[in-house]
Amino acid sequence: MKPTITITTDFGDSFAAAQLKAVLASENFDGQVIENHDVTDFSITEGAFQILTLTKFSPVNTVHIGVIDPGVGSQRSGIVIRSNKFWFVGPDNGLLYPAAINDGIKKIWKINENKVNSRISTTFHGRDVFIKAGIYLAQRKLPEDFGSSLIDANKITKLSFIQGQVVHTDSYGNLKIYAKNGFKEGKSLTFSKNSEKIATVRVVRTFADVAKGEPLALLGSSGTLELAVNLGNAAKHYSIKTGDILDLELH
Repeated sequence: MKPTITITTDFGDSFAAAQLKAVLASENFDGQVIENHDVTDFSITEGAFQILTLTKFSPVNTVHIGVIDPGVGSQRSGIVIRSNKFWFVGPDNGLLYPAAINDGIKKIWKINENKVNSRISTTFHGRDVFIKAGIYLAQRKLPEDFGSSLIDANKITKLSFIQGQVVHTDSYGNLKIYAKNGFKEGKSLTFSKNSEKIATVRVVRTFADVAKGEPLALLGSSGTLELAVNLGNAAKHYSIKTGDILDLELH
């Protein structure tokens, strides 16, 4: 099987993404590349959720590269994580942690950037460091082969999703919400923000269980609770965005 690399970024434009593809070509990478450049700007939480979701469908030994990196060029480290089934490469800002800990962290390395590339921009470590490190791993090199050094797994930045946190808003305006409690169909669910009630909706199985324009809640395909409007846009309707934290009351 050819190696697989996933790339998750908040670039939003094809110019930055094209440069990553150029590096892949220059390093003769001929495996599968799965790209997602639509993470909300600077949203480490959303990027972490999307990387975690990708791991559920990726083959063993996939290299997951994350580049949501507001601290690029600062003192924050670049890291490589080996979990039970995958490699992760990116900044040490919590982005990689939920996916890695979910699969079981085995080892973590700090990247020696100057051993990866002798010419590094202070604003584009995705191109100059992370993509190259990811290619090396996909080509079965070890982190030590490109100068990385083992670090204590407890020393990296950890990120946890918060109950009621909107971790993604899709193009339809459906709000994907992290929620650990079970939400049974047929119940009602009240959403509040900053102690102010937003809506009370029915928990249903499918969008079609309510009339056009009616709000609803359901369990979505990514394992999250979703607040939606059938054939409408819940994010716009309720003025809720990715990162917001909602109070949830089932009754």
